[in-house]
Amino acid sequence: MTTLLVIAKEPVPGRVKTRLTSAYTPVEAARLAEAALADTLVTRKPAGATSVYR
Repeated sequence: MTTLLVIAKEPVPGRVKTRLTSAYTPVEAARLAEAALADTLVTRKPAGATSVYR
């Protein structure tokens, strides 16, 4: 069995990826964070890890 632990903030504008807000709006930065998290969760499938969301 493979265990993969992913810890992430909820992608709320103004709360995530704040260093990017000089180039992006807070909403765009939050969308980027959301996309990055989604990519991470998709890549866990080939590793054989199961999903547990909290």
